[in-house]
Amino acid sequence: MRRRLAGAGVMLAVLVALSGGKAGQEGGTVADEALRKELEAIWAGCRSAFLEYRLDDLGKYLEVPKGAPVPGRAQAKQFAEGLPDLAKARFIKLALDGDRAGYYARTDPDKPDTAVAVIRFRKAGGGWKLVPAPHTLSVFSTDGKLDAAGIRKLADTEAILRLRPAEEGEAPPPAPAPKGEAPDARPEPVIRKELEGIWKKIRGAFAAGKPEAARDVLLWPDGAAPPTPDEARTAAKDVMPDLARARFIKLVWSVEKPHLVGYVAEVNLGEAKRTTVALVVFARKDGAWKFAPGPLALEVFELPPTGQAALLKLVETDPRFKL
Repeated sequence: MRRRLAGAGVMLAVLVALSGGKAGQEGGTVADEALRKELEAIWAGCRSAFLEYRLDDLGKYLEVPKGAPVPGRAQAKQFAEGLPDLAKARFIKLALDGDRAGYYARTDPDKPDTAVAVIRFRKAGGGWKLVPAPHTLSVFSTDGKLDAAGIRKLADTEAILRLRPAEEGEAPPPAPAPKGEAPDARPEPVIRKELEGIWKKIRGAFAAGKPEAARDVLLWPDGAAPPTPDEARTAAKDVMPDLARARFIKLVWSVEKPHLVGYVAEVNLGEAKRTTVALVVFARKDGAWKFAPGPLALEVFELPPTGQAALLKLVETDPRFKL
């Protein structure tokens, strides 16, 4: 379970901006300086398009979904100004695989913690464009600073920082539910209450550093090991939203996958500059709901300030909330 930032509509089809300024390198050498500069220029142009409200220029840098909502000038400017700045980051490496390129950077070199981000690009015609949301960006954060070797290892090995994420369909999901699992025919309020109880139990067990206390409601992928006590406590603090203090929006279902249900809620209430929405996906196995940790199971979306009616409509229509 890792926090992954994503956006909504045209404005949030881009997840973060890496400015076109020169970035410091932390560890390793630049594999392809020309490509690095090209990717930096693409992102600088995209960020400037939001900042200067030249939304017609966005098509040069990313594929804009048809019918996506268009942000106002103030929203676009606020969005751009809140994006991480590569000029203040430290370049780590480029990764290439066929038609994909990943730009890796440490985004908080002056803070006590360590955050490593990958920005994903794909070939389009004779050049490059950003991979569409929600796979444009992934960020992995740790408590405490890592040295250059530790940062490089994190970028090379952490699953959420893969160039081709599992949720793109280019790798298997972490914990598939068995085929033929019967759907839950109970009323939604009953299911919702059960899911909230499951999440409370898991989050409490992780916060106490005792993930084994929630083993009956956890569905670990084959071969996966539960987190250590410290890893569990960090996940509860930094990754897992507190649904008890959230505003429930709705449950989302899939006709094709009746064994999955998504619990959608607005979290971090009281933030004036953004609306934060969490999607927690549960899988049904042997007639019981469980949580299967992995990149498909938990997503946190940071959006511009959004009213309740607009937020509900977004959840009902945005493909990123489809299971």
